[in-house]
Amino acid sequence: MTPSKNGEIALAVFLVVVFILPFAFLGLLYSQAPYFTVAGEPVKEAADAAGISIVNVQGTLWNMTGAMGGKTYTLTDPDGDNAIIATQAFNSADSRDAAVRLYYAHAPGKGQTVGSLIVVGQYVVYATPANSPIFAKLAPALQQAAKAAGVQL
Repeated sequence: MTPSKNGEIALAVFLVVVFILPFAFLGLLYSQAPYFTVAGEPVKEAADAAGISIVNVQGTLWNMTGAMGGKTYTLTDPDGDNAIIATQAFNSADSRDAAVRLYYAHAPGKGQTVGSLIVVGQYVVYATPANSPIFAKLAPALQQAAKAAGVQL
């Protein structure tokens, strides 16, 4: 082998390590949430379980591919905290995950999002404000909805 062939091989290995392996690691680290069907209204059930009052409920349909409709809940707890939780069901994992990617692609204000977003089965659940104590109380009950459907998050 000539020195130029060794240099070409070294360059090819370097390019693979620098450009391809990071994407492979990201793919392994950030896998999709499993798609499963959650029966009922997980936010309503979680609010009832956590002792949070539902002030208002409105039906809503996000203008996104695969969106099948959802609800927007206005919630309050005994401490006087308020939050708005919006849910949207999607007809496939691909359409649901596209909505999540779109949310993170358009985060306003220095990388800080306005609300918190989680995925529960076919639902995308969005809560505002992001640091809401109500959402912190709801999250464990929403994870229980996933466990009840037989999925470990």
